[in-house]
Amino acid sequence: MKSHFQSFIRIVTAEIIKLKGTFAFWLTFLYPLGSVLLVSLIWYSQRNNKNINPNQFISNLSNAASFFLPFFIVLLISVACNTEHKSAMMKHILALPIPRPLFYFGKFAGIMVFIALAFVLTLILAYCSLLLFGMVLPKLGFGSNFDHVLLFRAFFRVYLAASAIYPIQYWLGMRLKNLTLPVAIGSTLIILPIAILIVLGIAGLMNNSNNFTQSLTYNPYSYPYSAAFSMMQNADFIIFPTLTLVYILISFLALAFGAWDFSRKNAG
Repeated sequence: MKSHFQSFIRIVTAEIIKLKGTFAFWLTFLYPLGSVLLVSLIWYSQRNNKNINPNQFISNLSNAASFFLPFFIVLLISVACNTEHKSAMMKHILALPIPRPLFYFGKFAGIMVFIALAFVLTLILAYCSLLLFGMVLPKLGFGSNFDHVLLFRAFFRVYLAASAIYPIQYWLGMRLKNLTLPVAIGSTLIILPIAILIVLGIAGLMNNSNNFTQSLTYNPYSYPYSAAFSMMQNADFIIFPTLTLVYILISFLALAFGAWDFSRKNAG
């Protein structure tokens, strides 16, 4: 057990080192920076409004981050997995004297470190943005009513909502050798629900906004950004709604299936 744990730590560490300086590494910074910058510009445009609620900044940032999060996950995981398909690296990995599921879980954990880093960076950049606004335009700063707990809860819930995407996209990335395929599949699953619902709306088959939001929740790839339509409407939202718990369960099942499938992979 101890040797397996040590091997797991080495795999996680190796994955972090392997991805350092790659496109996946820079994505970890670009996603938080882009999300905060976009919302900061929107926040600045409200400088002339008389009634400014600092919690609206949280709502805007949560909505923007939740929409871009699935794209970030798809690109990050696909690029990270593609490193194993270059220069016959997969054959080398499959020949290593370690259990294949252990490597599968270890690499996944290493990738999740970068996703966790993106989460932390988004919060740090959000605070930096508000501090900067507070120095230049005090009414756009934190103020006395800023809900720090709400900021954390909003982002924590968004990342939990994406729980099923992590292992599914990871399995696709490890299964498919071509980088384009997992990225195309993931991006299609993100965008397709919106495209279908827009067509249904134009055709007059769906004109209820509640039905629109609910339809997005049935796809694990669009569920995180369904938050932009409903999650922040109620400040007293639940961090673990029933559907999120379902997707968390699916994520464990998908990760277990991926490990089983990887263990059957032919080294030749």
